[in-house]
Amino acid sequence: MSPSPIPTGTLFREVWRAERQIRSERSRYHRVGHDGWPGQELVRFRTSQHLGFGGRDVVEASTQRRADGYLVTDLTVDCLGLTGARGALPSHYTELVLSQLKAKEPALRDFLDLFNHRLISLFYRSWEKTQPAVHQERNEEDLFTVILKALTNSESTWEIYYGAALARGVTSAATLRAVLSDLTGMPVSIRSLQGGWQRVAPEEQTRLPSRTRPNGTFARLGDAMLGSRVWLADKGAEITFRPRDAVQLRALLPGGRLSAAVAHITTRLLSTQTQVRYRITADASHVEGTRLGGTGRLGTDSFIAARSAIGRTIEVSFKPSQGRENTPCQQ
Repeated sequence: MSPSPIPTGTLFREVWRAERQIRSERSRYHRVGHDGWPGQELVRFRTSQHLGFGGRDVVEASTQRRADGYLVTDLTVDCLGLTGARGALPSHYTELVLSQLKAKEPALRDFLDLFNHRLISLFYRSWEKTQPAVHQERNEEDLFTVILKALTNSESTWEIYYGAALARGVTSAATLRAVLSDLTGMPVSIRSLQGGWQRVAPEEQTRLPSRTRPNGTFARLGDAMLGSRVWLADKGAEITFRPRDAVQLRALLPGGRLSAAVAHITTRLLSTQTQVRYRITADASHVEGTRLGGTGRLGTDSFIAARSAIGRTIEVSFKPSQGRENTPCQQ
């Protein structure tokens, strides 16, 4: 065993620091307070045997490195236990332990530390359950994350990050702009109330009275309409991105790093009934021209007649992905 510097943190911080070595559920070691063999624990607890005031939760710490590289930490605590200044047993038990230690007989102390270890381990585990930050560090899914996913109707952790926006019933343009700007790291502007044509279902179209339909369908004055489409003034929205460099531009184009995430979060916030159109305003030097034998994908991330010119701005417009590749067009 090698002594560690005098601990300055609380009991919870010292245990959490030692337990961070366990990164996966598949580790042969188990966490503090959980079920397992003593040899599979990375933290051992002892109670400080004195009747004075320690001044801190952990009065002594020592570590030992095992052959597999893990550090086993022994912590002597002063805040909880069966004996000691704050022990649950009467003080004469502590005096008995001290007298035996003076006679170099630690048997009673070691026996009581078997119970102290489990008592302090469960005390730490009860604290751990109320700390979302501790659970968030781990690879396994924690209860707090499960609750957040249920509240926000999210499936991934990055959606939980925007859970406050996703949980709202009505999404404003300011909320959508803030989320997309944070997600992409570039300026975003939104033009709402963009009109568009909406097809009318055949059973809802106007039909004059006939032999099979004597009263017709939607044939009364005030209900009748001509055609199979209707113009909706609030059918869609136009979202404009302004990438600062070629990397951001490629990330936004269909198949790019951010393409699926932007389309998904937009659909979640605006619903599938809203027709969304993306517009990218970028410097011409950021756009790759089409080259024969190159790696560019025509109609996806390369453009004909896209010439590099200082100060020249181009606009790329396309619809978000909905299960298929999109075809952006240069304007």
